Amino acid sequence: MTVTSFSARRINLFIIVISSLMMVVVLNLPFKAKPFGDDTFHNESKNLARFLKGDVDYDKVTITRAPGPVLFYTPAYFLASSQASDNQLWVYATVFTFLIVTISLLLIFRIGSNLFSKEVGFLAVLLFFIFPIHCYYSLGILAEIPAFFSLTLALYGWSVVFFNPEKKGGWILLVIGIWFLILNRPNVMLLLGLGFLIVAYSFFKRKEFFNRYGKKLIVSLGSAALFCLGTVQLAKAVTAGKSAESQEGLFYFVAHEGRFQFREEPTDFRFWEDDVRPDSKDYQNWRESGRELGAIMEKTKRSYNDVYREFLINDALEHPFLFARQFFVKCFYGHVYFINSVRPKEFRLGPIHGAAAYWFVILVINCVNLLLIFGAFVFLFKEKKLIHFWLFWGVIVSLLIFHGLTYMEPRYMFPSRVALYLMSAAGLYQIGWIRNKIDFISKFVFATKR
Repeated sequence: MTVTSFSARRINLFIIVISSLMMVVVLNLPFKAKPFGDDTFHNESKNLARFLKGDVDYDKVTITRAPGPVLFYTPAYFLASSQASDNQLWVYATVFTFLIVTISLLLIFRIGSNLFSKEVGFLAVLLFFIFPIHCYYSLGILAEIPAFFSLTLALYGWSVVFFNPEKKGGWILLVIGIWFLILNRPNVMLLLGLGFLIVAYSFFKRKEFFNRYGKKLIVSLGSAALFCLGTVQLAKAVTAGKSAESQEGLFYFVAHEGRFQFREEPTDFRFWEDDVRPDSKDYQNWRESGRELGAIMEKTKRSYNDVYREFLINDALEHPFLFARQFFVKCFYGHVYFINSVRPKEFRLGPIHGAAAYWFVILVINCVNLLLIFGAFVFLFKEKKLIHFWLFWGVIVSLLIFHGLTYMEPRYMFPSRVALYLMSAAGLYQIGWIRNKIDFISKFVFATKR
């Protein structure tokens, strides 16, 4: 038995066992993600799986929003009985997401090991166990876990080609990862444009990067873009005539929400729902604006998209200060966490309960979160060749730009935490006392040479 195989087996077992334990713990917490999200991905995946088994007609098959989650959950639903209830399908889906998350963590360790060291890879996995937000999102039929896995796959592909650009398998994984990431989170489409800008910049300023990766990266980004376009067109063809909902209309609806998020209440971080913030001035103004735009559509007979597009453009031009302030507040909000599924006074976690306990838990969660962000900044300031890690910081920048300009929720930034945790681990490992602790623990995880 070689040292390498022994080390890999031990860390693999460690990740699988701790992931299972963390999943059990999170499963029994008093607060959880919505089991079926907004029901869209659940219902569309269920109908597609049943159509493939011949249980429903083709007219029941629709893909009205992001195609990725539908493609992701359909295989799990396909394995279930045709008579399975929604709760039974949820079990199939969560078992599937648990397996995918565990595979993602195994790959995250390898990404850290490939690009930095096995200790950094180990620390990245430990950070996920310290703050297991991935387990929380695994318990809902949402786009978060498919997007999380997609970015992991893309980063693993990049870690392979980083040292061996001639290895086709790494480029294929990079293309598949970026393609599926955009299918799950279309709002990360800016990553493609950023990637092309990186290649253009390297052509003039970083010739060694361009000569090593440039041409293949252009082909990879172009291929991912074509695959995304083809998949979206296929989804439109499948849905044609079956639903009035569209991606464009959904974008304008969400962007309209964003024009009132943190507008006059920049410190109100409550979730954007009727039963959470009915007393919010920003929320009430958003509802009133929707009624006004509805009246304009009825009076002028103009389309929903035209009326909302005009409002969004005019509002941004008329209120540049508010627009800029909202952008930065949203960027901050995307990196803090609150428990929205339970009210503070109703919070209970074991022997502690009430509003004081709620805010204590929130404080602990966000202190850990700030540590992660601090580690990432250490890495960004100390790394001399940031262009080599373009995919890591690029996906974060892309999501911040899009949601800073439109509407933000912390879960929208969740997929980028794969990159954030890896950068944070690489940064924190450069701090002496943290490095010593990780090196000590690593002795019990990795085999040592005799």
